[in-house]
Amino acid sequence: MQKFIDMLQKKADVAKSESDFAYFMNLLVFGEAIVKLIVLSTTSVLSTNDKDRHQYRILSSLVRANGLGDWSKAVDELLVGTASQILPFEFRSYQAEIAKKVGAQEWQYQAVENLISACNIFEINTTSNKGNKAFKDWFKLFSELRNKTRGHGAMPLEEAALAAPLLAKSIQIAIDNLSLLKIPTAYLKRNLSGKYRVTEIYDCDNVFDYLKKSENYTFSDGVYIYLDSKCWKIPLLLSDPGLSDFYISNGSFTIKKYELLSYCTDDKQKGDSAEFLKPLGQLPKSESEGVGELEPKGNCFSNVPDLSYEYISRNELEGDLLKLLLDDRRTVVTLLGRGGIGKTSLALRVIPDLYQEERFDAIVWFSSRDIDLHASGAKIVRADVITKDDISKRYCELVLSENEIREKDFKCLDYFQSQLTESDIGSSLFVFDNFETTDSPIEIFNWIDTYIRNPNKVLITTRLRDFIGDYPVNVHGMTFDESKELVLVTARSLGLECIITDSMIEEIYHVSSGHPYVIKVMLGNLSRDERGRSLPKLIAGKDEVLTALFERTYSALTPCAQQVFLTLSSWNSAVPRLALEAVLMTSIDKPLEVEKAIDSLTQYSMIEELKSENDGQYYVGLPFVALAFGKKKASVSPLRNKIQSDVKILQMFGVSKLDDQNLYFSNNFSRYLKNIDFNAKSFFQNKEIIDGITLSYNGARLALSAWLMESDNVALLKEAKKYLELFLENETEDANKMEAWRSLANLSKQLGEPLEEIHSLVELSQFSDVDYSVLSNVANKMNRMLNNEELTIDSHGAKRELVTRLYGVMHTRKNEADAVDHSRAAWLALHLGKEDEAKALTTNGLQIDPFNKYCLKLKEKFK
Repeated sequence: MQKFIDMLQKKADVAKSESDFAYFMNLLVFGEAIVKLIVLSTTSVLSTNDKDRHQYRILSSLVRANGLGDWSKAVDELLVGTASQILPFEFRSYQAEIAKKVGAQEWQYQAVENLISACNIFEINTTSNKGNKAFKDWFKLFSELRNKTRGHGAMPLEEAALAAPLLAKSIQIAIDNLSLLKIPTAYLKRNLSGKYRVTEIYDCDNVFDYLKKSENYTFSDGVYIYLDSKCWKIPLLLSDPGLSDFYISNGSFTIKKYELLSYCTDDKQKGDSAEFLKPLGQLPKSESEGVGELEPKGNCFSNVPDLSYEYISRNELEGDLLKLLLDDRRTVVTLLGRGGIGKTSLALRVIPDLYQEERFDAIVWFSSRDIDLHASGAKIVRADVITKDDISKRYCELVLSENEIREKDFKCLDYFQSQLTESDIGSSLFVFDNFETTDSPIEIFNWIDTYIRNPNKVLITTRLRDFIGDYPVNVHGMTFDESKELVLVTARSLGLECIITDSMIEEIYHVSSGHPYVIKVMLGNLSRDERGRSLPKLIAGKDEVLTALFERTYSALTPCAQQVFLTLSSWNSAVPRLALEAVLMTSIDKPLEVEKAIDSLTQYSMIEELKSENDGQYYVGLPFVALAFGKKKASVSPLRNKIQSDVKILQMFGVSKLDDQNLYFSNNFSRYLKNIDFNAKSFFQNKEIIDGITLSYNGARLALSAWLMESDNVALLKEAKKYLELFLENETEDANKMEAWRSLANLSKQLGEPLEEIHSLVELSQFSDVDYSVLSNVANKMNRMLNNEELTIDSHGAKRELVTRLYGVMHTRKNEADAVDHSRAAWLALHLGKEDEAKALTTNGLQIDPFNKYCLKLKEKFK
């Protein structure tokens, strides 16, 4: 934390030049910041998910603390109290440095002794003994000094002058020697790509560099220390990528916010209190927690819990999952989907089918669920297993005796690893429910994937899939028939059968998009008091439900994916994917990340994607519940103005619905062009978006050129020509190419480019579907231009090639020609020096019509 300490030191040095009193007061500020920094750094390495929730309990107290006394008490709790028992092994040396009593030769003793001397000047009772001292005593002493002086009115200037050097020396000894302040520290800022900008704060030695190269890690922006090969976020501490300032929690807690104070500038910020409003103490266990022992079930042993609610069959998903679990080629299978979509229920329904098979000897269930979703709302619960050690210990408790576990040198972690590879109890299926809530999903997945071997197998249920090596099964919403059955079953259990109508079932399905938990919540809230409310408003007002369903997934998205989601949330319409990509690529600094962001949102079921059967183009939109969640996020997003600007452009493509049978992207693009002011300035302002669309959708170039050709502006006509040429380079359908060559010919004529006009017409003539009259008209135009010397041909030039190609087609199809057509072909033959062929064509023309004046004129020419 050297950067932060340097800023505090600089502030104290400035005060020293002013007066002894100002210096002493700033040293108190300096020391207070150091106390809080040490407490928060220590708290950061506590697991966020331990069953007793030590970290949450301590932070909940600190965020409400209006005095320094609570912070000094936290030191004892962290270093010698119950919380100290779950500190990581790698932190023990830092713990000992602060908690261990040492003699007078050690720096800890000297720091405490100097602080005692400062306290004595103010006659503060330190109750100090003459024996060894621990640095943890320093925190209580400093709290008493701070409260006696800075916290309680004025003090004599003489005493401040005497105490300042002692306090300065004490602080300096601490910051020079305390190893905890020298742990690699950096500010992590997630870029749009999902990779991280790393701003070093103290001696990082490249330990954070892997985050610069990978997008597979999810850390919220903030200050992190690096310990035990992990990044630990320091809570209640804010900064920025430029490290311009540091803010630490400073009390003033209310139900909505709390204060964060900069000890460097005295500026303040507000924190969100929502995350500290949960109850303290141990939470109840989850309803999906595994049974405490392996019980005989059919042909195997299992601790899988029974379904505790009525289940609606999802036959297709059930069949797919059962087949995968019996398939020896799939070692790891993942059920992926939004919260409450039915992943756990699906697993609990299919696993009993395995009991009658001969495939597995044991099925072992591990639950990491920390939220139970009830119709009445989301309830926080205690996750059963969080870390690798938790998983290993739980497995050993299921398969070994207590004496075996307590044997000397026995390690649960090593034993479980060996069982993943070859289980002592036979072929095993290991099921990990709510995998995203484990302490480090990527690390734990890699650990499992390293050791798992056939015939053993792994099934994972998760909202997030940041790992590879598994076989994912996407769990989406229920079909209409499945949703209808769930509505009727739930309504019957709630005594609501009398109010459920066919139209209500359809509306519930539309609002929920077949999401089973949302269906249950809507029905659960159709009480007498709420029956008059519309279903959309009913679910949109359930903040805790929306948070439970989406917050965890949303937080794990890259900043780019979050911006895409918020953009879609800001307009209730399906959007052509091409249009969305083109618009956002112009406003997001990393345009190539937009496509990846949309794919990620689709994978996590945050958005729905539909392929139009009419033109094969994709449309994306939000399920209603995701839309309601997104609107709340967008309303407070710092990107709000930028998002609204992008939405205004997307609205120019018109309103669409995913269930519309007449989705054509060409219609959306035409609406967009109609909404652009028809002038050169407006076109070039929109050109980046237009090019983004035409690059992926060639048909847009044809429509765009037609729109541009309505102008008399030469610059726009030249742009139209470029788009037509690009269209022809990439088009494969003959009918479309014929239309484009015809348009290009007309455009060349407008631009006064006769050779380009003839070239286009000749290209048009090469298509077999072109009527012979078109060939004849082209020949007539070419002959006239040659006769008037608007075109001249040499023996080997491009112009001669054009005449040759047109003549070749006309000669090949001469059986379709009338007398006039023959005369025109004959003139082409003459221009090419083929007089004999010209005579033959003239003769054939006169045989068709002996009185044709053009053929007669040619006949005279040949005499």
